[in-house]
Amino acid sequence: MSFEVGVTKPLLLATGKMPAAQDIQVIPDENFDSREKSKSLELTAGFDKELQVSEPLSNKERRSAILNIVFAGIALTSDGYCESVVNLINVFFSALYPIQFTSAMSTRISNALLVGAIIGQLGFGLISDRIGRKVGLLCTTAFVIVGSLLCSAAYGAGGSVEGLLWALVVYRGIVGVGVGGEYPCSSANASEATEETIPRSRGGVFIMVTNFALVIGGVLSIIVQVVLLKIFGTNDLEPVWRISFGLAIVPILSVFYFRIRMLNSKLYRKEAMKKKVPYILILRKYWKYLIGTCGTWFLYDFVAFSNGVFSSTILENVISGTDIMKTAYFQLILSALGIPGLVIGALTIDKIGRKKQQFIGFLGYGVMGILIGALFGKLRKYTAALIILYGVFNSFGNFGPGDALGLVSSEIYPTAVRGTCYGISAAFGKAGGAIGTQVFLPIRNAFGGASSTNGNRAVFIVCGGVSLLGALLSLIFIPDYSKRYLKAGDEEFHEYLKDNNIHALQGESLEASASSNMLHRT
Repeated sequence: MSFEVGVTKPLLLATGKMPAAQDIQVIPDENFDSREKSKSLELTAGFDKELQVSEPLSNKERRSAILNIVFAGIALTSDGYCESVVNLINVFFSALYPIQFTSAMSTRISNALLVGAIIGQLGFGLISDRIGRKVGLLCTTAFVIVGSLLCSAAYGAGGSVEGLLWALVVYRGIVGVGVGGEYPCSSANASEATEETIPRSRGGVFIMVTNFALVIGGVLSIIVQVVLLKIFGTNDLEPVWRISFGLAIVPILSVFYFRIRMLNSKLYRKEAMKKKVPYILILRKYWKYLIGTCGTWFLYDFVAFSNGVFSSTILENVISGTDIMKTAYFQLILSALGIPGLVIGALTIDKIGRKKQQFIGFLGYGVMGILIGALFGKLRKYTAALIILYGVFNSFGNFGPGDALGLVSSEIYPTAVRGTCYGISAAFGKAGGAIGTQVFLPIRNAFGGASSTNGNRAVFIVCGGVSLLGALLSLIFIPDYSKRYLKAGDEEFHEYLKDNNIHALQGESLEASASSNMLHRT
């Protein structure tokens, strides 16, 4: 059963005008089942030659879809930069403001972005579905640009250091709204664009422009800071942290012009449900999936964010002395060591399958966390060994849940609520990250503190246990839709609405489509 937008001829003949949204009806196509019966919407392992996008894209739509994929990667690189840039800045602030920059203030600045991200993910996930991907993406871009510039120019009244740090808490929250909103808007848009252009490699391509871009952004933030340290030296850290914050706008500015002129994906324009969305009915159908994506994302970010934010602190306690440059170099190596797992995951995700790969990644993440914790007393004497094992630990995370979570969340929900459900799932992840950074220090302090073996050991063992719980949730609640087109999920959603006597208006109005086409002719 399919749905198409229909307009009665008398209305057009009588008025000679484009109809309003309320005059548009969703007309069931009675011949759909017989016409499509011979064509399987399910992807097979070999991707049968007969499988094609049912409605070929125009040149303009294909060009826009490809650029949507490319610029999603660029924008999410900026987001990864914004998320990770604070890791070394924590070290800088400890040296610059040893009295004012307490552990509580460090946590506030780190969590400000996470709290803002939760707001952005929930709000812009909804906006991307109800108003449009394009509107959501333009707004998130603006938030990141404004917030990053404010962080770079942060100032405390009367030169107050406390005022400066509190200002950064607020400004990082603004950045967080943009970063968080980018997740559902860019990811939903990229998922639909890959479906329309390169469906045979949808999983791998999606990962490369989402998770890979986020991780590369984090690595770039450290490279930038190392270069700035070389330029200004370790005795002049203020320009280093200010420029570090400000350079986040460079990649995101490059996508702003394109987003002004971009098209919403064809799949979205066909399936959008902008009025009278039956959320209770949708929750009744997809509640198990939401438990899976929300729960596993929460657990993954609980581990990943807490370890990422405080990795520099861990290194300081292992590396002899307080050499900031040395800490930066080791931080760069540590971040880069997680990339192989990510790339391997992108290459295997369409072969192994989303669910299985997520389970394997969580399992390895848990085992490595417990192993590092158990051996931490010996490993702190051998820095190279600790760095390598920590890199393997991160690689398992990137290979499994890091690669699979966003992909799964972009595939298992119908187009009409893809942004909303993705945003909810990602928001639970950020909540896990915020809670993880809050409990990290108390756990470590309860077992002896930052300089003790038992304190750091406890953190890794807890993270390992949380990861094993993520593996269990993945087995129970995550479906494997690796071999299915997004369109199949939409058709299933149509049938579900029909079975529940819901006659929803789906698709953007003809007026909106006409306006979009006119905009892009210029």
